[in-house]
Order: sequence, then C-alpha cells, then structure tokens
Amino acid sequence: MQLLKQLLQKMNSEIAKVHAEINKPLYFYSFGLEDDYFYHTTSWKRLKSILKDGFLSGNPVYLENKGIRQLHPNMICFTTSKWRHLSNLPEPPMIFSFGITHDCYIKIPKEELIDKVKPVIYEVEIREIESIIDSGQYYYLTTLTHDLESIMRKLGISKEDLPNYLYRIWYVENEFRMKADRYPLPEGSQVYVSSYYQKRIAQKLTHLPVYIDREIMELKEKLAFRPRIWRRIKRIVGKDLYRKIRYIEVYDRPEERPDGSIATLWVRLYDVRFLDAIQIVKRLRKAGLRVWIPAYAWKYRPYADLKVDFKWKSKC
Repeated sequence: MQLLKQLLQKMNSEIAKVHAEINKPLYFYSFGLEDDYFYHTTSWKRLKSILKDGFLSGNPVYLENKGIRQLHPNMICFTTSKWRHLSNLPEPPMIFSFGITHDCYIKIPKEELIDKVKPVIYEVEIREIESIIDSGQYYYLTTLTHDLESIMRKLGISKEDLPNYLYRIWYVENEFRMKADRYPLPEGSQVYVSSYYQKRIAQKLTHLPVYIDREIMELKEKLAFRPRIWRRIKRIVGKDLYRKIRYIEVYDRPEERPDGSIATLWVRLYDVRFLDAIQIVKRLRKAGLRVWIPAYAWKYRPYADLKVDFKWKSKC
C-alpha cells in the first residue's frame, strides 16, 4: 500500500511537470517588413494634429492635452501595412460592424526608422499557437521560443523597458515601437487619406505629398452603406419587430433566388420566429422589397432566416 502511494505521488509530480511545461508561455516577435516602409496609422482628427505639429509624439501629457489617451506611454507605434491597424477594435467582425477608426496613415521609408524602432514581443499560449497555425498564419511564428531573455538580448531590450514592448494581443498588427518624446516627420514621408475633403485640408497643413488611398476610401463607403440598410429595415418593420431580429448582414455577392433570378444586393435577417416573420415579411413586401425564405424554414427549429432583395426595392 505504501509503495502504491509513492508511485501515485511520483506520477502526480511528473504530470504536474508536464502540465507546467505545456502551459509555459511562448514568445515571438515581428516577422519583418512587408515593403520598404513603416506605417503609422491614425484617425483623421489625429492626422490633422500631427501635420500641424510636424512630428509624432509619445509624450502622454502632450497627447492628453490634445484629448488623446496614450495606450503605451512614451512610445510611438508603427506597423508594416496599412491593413494591419484599421481600427482599435480587435476583431475583423467588429471592424465591419462599427467601421474604420484609422482611415489615414503616414508612410515613412524604412531607412529612416530601422535603427530607431524595435519589434513588439508577443506572448502566447499553446492553444493560441494551434489557432494561428490552423488559420494559415504560421509565418508569424518564425521566431517562436520559450526563451524570453534570448529575445530581449537579441533586440536590445532591458528588463526595465520590457513592459513597453511585451504584448498579449493583436499579433496580426506586426507592430514596431519607438521610445521617444517626439519624432519629426522625415522628408521622405508620404501622407495618405481616404477622401477628397481630407486631401484638400491635409495639403494645407503640410509640405509632404498627400495621396488618396482609394482602397480604404471604397471600404469606408461600403461599411457606411450597411448602417443605412439597417436603418432602412428598422423604419420599414418598426422598432418592436426590428428587435426580434437577432442580426442583419448585408451581402453584395450574387445570390440565386427560388425563381431563378439573381439578387446582386441582398440582406439576411437572422433567427426570426415564425409569428414575427409573418409581420416582417408583410411590411417588407408592402415597401416594395422581395423576400424569400429557405426551404423547410421553422421545421426543425423555432427560428429561421429571411432573405431580402434590395435590388427590387421601390421608392417610398
């Protein structure tokens, strides 16, 4: 009996060691640049302030006086693509639901910053590693290691500065940071905005070249279109019935209707109960919209989705 207890204790000890090793945090840092520039993405309001000043600032007191909350005090942040920080919202679904907050950016040649910035170190767990690999983003993990100190030595980051460079989320941002009170915009910098109005104003604030990023401009227009559709449906069906719809998504990909015609702009109303659907369909059709319902709706569950073709809407 005593021998059995000793064996069990030893097994528990070994299991605990394996568990601790498996759950030991892992670290990696930026996989490098994607072109010949670093990108400082920002909002239009903040860009105007930067262009007036002629410099980027990491000073939290200075930024607070500008009405800006500094997420990383005394740090100026950059990324490697305009697409990597479109918003302070962490997930793409949130961005597409609530819009872009960083619709402007400054491109700075890599030779101006390469010796001044250091990559952010991302801390992850095993389960997160599996998710990254499953999503096909394994290239983020080229520097993966358990040895945080070896990364710190390689990047020249001291223990005192480590909290400024260690991060737990948003690894897709591929971020670099500079510890500085201010950084004057170098002559080779380029300013990108996302509307003609922004371009006219920006050109008055800086001698740097200003361009319109048409891809972001088109994305903004597309995202702004969704809330207009949502408000349209809310007006048609009424507030009470609108609340009975779990979620509304807008699609601009072609969808074949049951009669063989193609809907080029259509909306899906998710998880609507049968009795609510009767009233919703009646009001949508009265407004001139074509509605169709998937086969066997409500047969196996109390909810079903409705599809609304906005191509055929009439004026009302």
